[in-house]
Amino acid sequence: MRRPILAAVLASTALATPALARDDSWYIEIDGGVVLVEDMPMVLAGEPTELRTDLPIGTEVFRFGTKTGYDLGGIVGRDFGSFRLEVEGSYRRAGLNKFSDSDGQTMLANGATFSGRASTMSVMLNALADVGSDDSFQAFVGGGLGYSRARLKMNYFQDLGYGDVTIDIDDGDGGLAWQLLAGMRYPLSRNVDIGLKYRYFAQNNIDVVFNETLTGEGEISGSAPMRTNWRSHSALLTLGYNFGQAAPPPPPPPPPPPPPP
Repeated sequence: MRRPILAAVLASTALATPALARDDSWYIEIDGGVVLVEDMPMVLAGEPTELRTDLPIGTEVFRFGTKTGYDLGGIVGRDFGSFRLEVEGSYRRAGLNKFSDSDGQTMLANGATFSGRASTMSVMLNALADVGSDDSFQAFVGGGLGYSRARLKMNYFQDLGYGDVTIDIDDGDGGLAWQLLAGMRYPLSRNVDIGLKYRYFAQNNIDVVFNETLTGEGEISGSAPMRTNWRSHSALLTLGYNFGQAAPPPPPPPPPPPPPP
């Protein structure tokens, strides 16, 4: 009788190995990866100052394109089981590499020089739904709402032969932002997990001031209010640490029955 009893005890000990317990626990996370920003149309948002134009307000004047940029973030959250809430701070930035007029024609020909960047810094409240076991791959999907401040910086110069033109923007604007999130994570240990995350981020109605200077026989300088939007797609690696404890082991098995007399 000793061998079967010993085997049963060993089996029950193996089953009692501590399991992961993310549920009802706090966690922190850092994210990092690449961001692709959609083209940014610049729309005339008001009457220009010292610049003459026949374009009505609301007309797209020119458009920017960007290089691949980077996206960094940090999170503090609470795991309620199959549902999570988190506060996220993040920063995205991409260099400008395209500058075209309203007809799509490039403005970077004939020796023109151009440089600039676009960025957003945001604080978001996210809600996520988890699918899968804490002990293996776990998928999630959700979204967030919050505040973002976008900043646009650019400088353009072209020698026209009889004079030159300089265009610059160095301005920012804050407002409501929203995002969609999806991804998966996998536990490396009881408290540490890694993952992949996709982020679609949007901020509307970003108002900035466009400045232009024309030189030749004289100098003319003016400005115009412009409005644009931010739309971006990010692919992120994540590293998280949860403060949950090991799940309590199952109760011990009942004692074996006494041997028959």
